Amino acid sequence: MEIGEPTAPARHPLPGVVYVYLAIVVLTWSTNWVMMKFAIGEVPPLSFVALRLIGSLVLVAPPLVLAGQGLMPLPGERAGLFWVGITQVVGFLICSIIGLSIVPAGRAIVLGYTMPLWAIPIGLFLWPVPFGRRELIGAGIGFAGLVLFMNPGLVDWSSPRVLGGNALLIAAAILWALGSCLYRRRRWQSAFWVQTFWQLAVSTPPAIVVAWIAGGTTHWSPVIVAILVYNCVVTTALGYFLWNKVLSMMPAAMAGQVMTLTPICGFILSTIVFGGDVTVDVVASIVLIVAGICVTLSRPSRA
Repeated sequence: MEIGEPTAPARHPLPGVVYVYLAIVVLTWSTNWVMMKFAIGEVPPLSFVALRLIGSLVLVAPPLVLAGQGLMPLPGERAGLFWVGITQVVGFLICSIIGLSIVPAGRAIVLGYTMPLWAIPIGLFLWPVPFGRRELIGAGIGFAGLVLFMNPGLVDWSSPRVLGGNALLIAAAILWALGSCLYRRRRWQSAFWVQTFWQLAVSTPPAIVVAWIAGGTTHWSPVIVAILVYNCVVTTALGYFLWNKVLSMMPAAMAGQVMTLTPICGFILSTIVFGGDVTVDVVASIVLIVAGICVTLSRPSRA
């Protein structure tokens, strides 16, 4: 199925607001992994995803209807946004939540946010022009930090169950990268909130079906309700809206490099909450990741 005519990434100077959007996404998404780790002890992981998506739809739909924007993207954009939603929303959420239920939160967030590792090869395949030298060098430095962050000394690779959890988290990162690159292939005319609603809408039915098949019992409490509300309002509805805004202004691989700050923040927060050692490997990883981000963002702008 044809998603749309590919367009090359823009080389114009980036507006400052894109960094505000990224800062909000990094802060809220990194914090949420610790919250979800608490929640999935009381809520089956796949039920948590389904409830999160249903709540987000209920939140987003009424304002769109009242504003007269409608709930459907333009006819020529529905199929493309469908595949974006299936990959970077439900695909990412299902794989990452199962992985998070197996792997410690600090490790899980690092694996789930290896998206930039996959955005580069996927982007090179989809874009008609290659990335610039600075982008590739910066990505290489940053990805080296992520690889070091995932070495066997920091992640337990001896258990088949842990290996499966790691594999699902990597699959989540690949799906997110694919969805982000597909989104960057064309210029969308539908309103951003309509795009967000449509991606959530097409993602909800498969999430409900998978949750129903998996089964399980939810143990409700005020804390669980608060975590679900936060997921519906902040990390899902607002988060994917801001992420789409970022992708409309910045290439997916470059945005992904900035998003590598999310696993760093998440790992630090997880270490504070759940405990764990910050080793030389971790410090070296953070230095490499931040250096990669700086090199990537310092590329000269071209008209």
